[in-house]
Amino acid sequence: IGLVAIVGGQLLEGGHVGSLVQPTALLIVLGGTLGAVLLQSPFHIFKRGMLMAKWVWVPPLIEQIEELAASIVSVTGIVLIYAGFLFVEQVHFRRKLSILFGSGGQQARVRSVLEQIDRDIRTYVRIKTTLAAATSGLAYIVMRWTGVDFAGFWAVMIFFFYYIPTIGSILAIVAPALLTLVQFDHLTPFLIVLFVIGTIQIVMANIIEPAILGSSLNLSPLVVIVSLMVWSTIWGVVGMFLCVPIMVVLMIVLAHFETTRPVAVLLSADGDIPQTSL
Repeated sequence: IGLVAIVGGQLLEGGHVGSLVQPTALLIVLGGTLGAVLLQSPFHIFKRGMLMAKWVWVPPLIEQIEELAASIVSVTGIVLIYAGFLFVEQVHFRRKLSILFGSGGQQARVRSVLEQIDRDIRTYVRIKTTLAAATSGLAYIVMRWTGVDFAGFWAVMIFFFYYIPTIGSILAIVAPALLTLVQFDHLTPFLIVLFVIGTIQIVMANIIEPAILGSSLNLSPLVVIVSLMVWSTIWGVVGMFLCVPIMVVLMIVLAHFETTRPVAVLLSADGDIPQTSL
């Protein structure tokens, strides 16, 4: 009933369901719920209920997170292998373009498209990697200070989670917080990890990253969410990591053909597409 009321109220107010799947919304809902329960119940009863509930909810969630972590590690190895073959292929790629398109203007336009794709993907990966390293480093400091077990492991997982849009930020907040419920018999570490790491994730993903990236990628947030759902269904964890780069490449290619340009406009955040065509 509560879930239906929340989603229904959001839709009646003119919002969309995707706006509920955000780290900010997660932090507000969890914090507000905990605060409301504490106001209505004595603290010792609330504490006892939380300690009893963790044995019902936490083990299955931890098991799922462990499976996801194993998938990420295996996917990383596969990606590195494929990247090695791509680097080898790159040596002969320019010669193939010359043979395929000749030395006229067509080859120059194709090169322009490829250079734009290369530039945008490099920018995305560089900024994402820098912010992921900063986020995981700060999270590691918080977890070490709190005394969370396997802080180094969870810091590495937070680094990889940062590459997954929306869902990755939520996992990076929830996973270490759930571990504190299992490890400690009091709620202080849980609240510290939840709110401090949650704040770090929100600031990095919702303030710093948009300010640095600006409109360089120009992808609609709705397109990113739908892309995440589609590519994760097709390729699993690999699709989660590659959904944004795939959509960037797709939008750039579609923008360079007059017949597909309207599709690129729909995929963009503000409809501002460069006036170039093949």
